[in-house]
Amino acid sequence: MNQVKVQVPATSANCGPGFDCLGLALQLYNYFTFTPDESAKAYSYTFTGFGADLLEKEDPAKNLIGFAMEQLFAKAQEPAIHGHIQSDTMIPPSRGLGSSSTAIVGGLLLANALVSKPLSKEELLLIANRMEGHPDNVAPAIYGSLCCAKGLKDKVLNTVITVPEELHFAVVVPEIIVSTEYARSVLPAHVPFKEAAHNVGNAALLVTSMITHQLENIGEALEDHLHVPYRKTLIPHCDEVFAAAKMAGAYGSTISGSGSTLIAYVPKESVAAVAKAMGDVFTCHGVENKTYTLMADSQGASVVEE
Repeated sequence: MNQVKVQVPATSANCGPGFDCLGLALQLYNYFTFTPDESAKAYSYTFTGFGADLLEKEDPAKNLIGFAMEQLFAKAQEPAIHGHIQSDTMIPPSRGLGSSSTAIVGGLLLANALVSKPLSKEELLLIANRMEGHPDNVAPAIYGSLCCAKGLKDKVLNTVITVPEELHFAVVVPEIIVSTEYARSVLPAHVPFKEAAHNVGNAALLVTSMITHQLENIGEALEDHLHVPYRKTLIPHCDEVFAAAKMAGAYGSTISGSGSTLIAYVPKESVAAVAKAMGDVFTCHGVENKTYTLMADSQGASVVEE
């Protein structure tokens, strides 16, 4: 039985006003390689890249990659195949770029390449959503592009929107950890009707502006009233970073997922300047950070042919 390698893109969930429903795939990847071992009774792991030292200390029995593989084998009604998993992490973990989603989707794809009747993307999405709980992260990881996903009891409704090639993304990842649980705890139980209506309009405007290439609308469309005003208090200098991005040429900026990563939607010609401006704000305040200039991923998770 041959070795299998897959790549899974980073995802930026919420996309401003699309709380828990919009998600964007980015050209930054985690890689997972599985080597079957007929004598193995469980999965063993090797880690490289971001967070490798921490991942090595975790209980292998609780690793999401192996757990996802077992979930797929069970769904396919085939015996589980065990062996060794190599995890190469290029996506900063616990920063709002969907690193846990890549582990789930990566495990599903590894196992799907080994079963006699591979599952469809729709079936993969249903398993991934049950495991992760947030379809706006796992849907773009599987499908690529911009996804609008809604989880129902027994299925996930998902649409895929092509991201214009002229739209790029400047990303800054500060050395600040904001847990998803804590980021949700600061959200209000209720929001004013007017603000909720404002978000509906902006989410629709963001998606339709992508479809029609009216990118000048994005600055307004990214404005959010459901989560960003509350979560940005957890990320020092957030407003200053947003202002710097705008001054350097961005259409607008928002929090990626639950943070601490901040992402700007930018014309192609300005993306390097915007990324530098965003990083400079954190650097000036003594906060270590890493910046990226990225395009949207249009493929989603895939098997790497070697």
